[in-house]
Amino acid sequence: MESRHEFVIVGGGLAGLVVAARLTEDPNTSVLVLEAGGNHTTDPRVRTPGLWPSLLGSDFYWDFRSTPQKGLDGKIIPLSQGKLLGGSSAINGQAFVANSKSAIDAWAQFGNPSWDWKTLAPYFKKCHTLSRPSPAACDHLRLNYIDDTVRGTDGPVQASFPETDDPLPAAWVDTLAALGYPASGDPFSGELVGGYINAMNIDPTSGTRSDAVTAYYEPAKDRPNLHVVTDVVVEKIVFAKSGTMPKAIGVQVQRDGHSLVVEATKEVILAAGVFGTPKLLELSGVGLRERLEPLGIPVVVDNANVGENLQDHPNVGVSFEVADGVKTMDDLSRQDSEAIAAAMGEYVTKKTGPFAVGGNFAGSMLPVIDFVDGPESESTLKSALDASDDATPGLFSPYHASFVHSLLGRRSEGTGNFFTYAACGNFMPEGSGASIIENASSAGNFITIVVALLFPLSRGSVHIISADPAGKPSIDPRYLEHPLDLEVLARHLRFIDTIVRTEPLSRYLKSNGRRSNGAPEDLRDLKQAKEYTKTAALSCYHPTSSCAMLPRERGGVVDPKLCVYGVEGLRVVDSSIFPIVPEFYEGYCVGFFF
Repeated sequence: MESRHEFVIVGGGLAGLVVAARLTEDPNTSVLVLEAGGNHTTDPRVRTPGLWPSLLGSDFYWDFRSTPQKGLDGKIIPLSQGKLLGGSSAINGQAFVANSKSAIDAWAQFGNPSWDWKTLAPYFKKCHTLSRPSPAACDHLRLNYIDDTVRGTDGPVQASFPETDDPLPAAWVDTLAALGYPASGDPFSGELVGGYINAMNIDPTSGTRSDAVTAYYEPAKDRPNLHVVTDVVVEKIVFAKSGTMPKAIGVQVQRDGHSLVVEATKEVILAAGVFGTPKLLELSGVGLRERLEPLGIPVVVDNANVGENLQDHPNVGVSFEVADGVKTMDDLSRQDSEAIAAAMGEYVTKKTGPFAVGGNFAGSMLPVIDFVDGPESESTLKSALDASDDATPGLFSPYHASFVHSLLGRRSEGTGNFFTYAACGNFMPEGSGASIIENASSAGNFITIVVALLFPLSRGSVHIISADPAGKPSIDPRYLEHPLDLEVLARHLRFIDTIVRTEPLSRYLKSNGRRSNGAPEDLRDLKQAKEYTKTAALSCYHPTSSCAMLPRERGGVVDPKLCVYGVEGLRVVDSSIFPIVPEFYEGYCVGFFF
């Protein structure tokens, strides 16, 4: 490993690899990427779309856990993040979901000029290629919403739809349409509400996962100016303090039991993730003085905002027993050897079947129906807002609350992401990782309907608790501590009852069939829905915002150029910079925009 480069990127995940590929387009620019995990690009569990559940809780993840969550009655939530080349893009469920124009425009309104939909939309389009399936599949999956003016056609990330005649996804879309919520437009227009089939980041030609490695690293890996080193731990950022402002000049790393300093002649770029980036900043002396000095860490920049503003999408769901003869993936979830062998045979020979698809592709973006439909909707919303004083302290709170409140009364804005999975779910797991799915049921076939809260007001934190680089940070997302979050998510959960009672989906469900463990008897009862939500909530694994791009006086850690306040030569490019959690991860786009 050479000890001197122009740019040193910490983290070989989605954002890190995109930025590395972009920078090394200039052959005179030397870039080093340092990744703590290994290179598992060829592992069949990574490449095969339907094997993603087998990765949950594996060595390919950082084994993070939340602190006991007050808003979830003390529940501890697993918070897995990818620990391998490609990061979480190499292990996720592969749903390729577009963003809300209103949410992206809010980034600019919070104090970040040019970070708006008009500026970013071309980069969303530039990063991907969306391929239509066969005409028969297009018709079956109701893909007439696709608008070629916003569809990516020549980007590196491959997105596609399955070739399937499974009746459940079509029934889902038709049911939402029957309830008055057909897809209102192409998701990549930024203005989607309603039920639709989302794309997955799966290469339609090879039938394999398309991630940051295949899209960005592999086309660039032979460039002589790009250097990627795996299985290396970055311990801290090295600063020089001779000028008017401290300057990042390199990083101290640990590899094979040896410690050395790698010099960055232009910039150190942090892409260590929403938990790793604030941890590294604090280990390096950038953070709250009162937190760092007791740990013996010399303070370089006293900024209390580092590690604050953490946000995530909490979700809650219920599984419903399907009618006899309806095919699901429950046998695969239960590790039935015959089912696995048949599915793998079909995938290997035809690139079709359950292993050819990702985690979910039938979903919807919906408002809180209680707040937008019916004669009492306005008064119901007013009561909910009046009863939910801002429970999240912080400089950013009034701006955040104003934005979220502005969405709740609009029928054209989704605040809940509903999605389905054709197997029983376990929303009260005793373990973590794959046990959430594998331990769900011992018999029967189910469809699971989940709803995620898209714009939570609860904001938490991630901070170091020791000066040991090997130590895990303390992570407190504060799920559902803001009372409006519980109100909104529980009301979204109630609407699932309406969905399952509506044709055509209802005909595929068993009358008076079983439900997943702990599901309330009456989902329509708001009190029961709230209690179940607190007990059964989990994470979507979409944490963001712990080093927010905001004015410093509003809680910011980086400026609109992604430069860390108070130092020179140091940027952050990962999901920790998002002011608010978006509907979909923006890492590809941020890398292009950088």
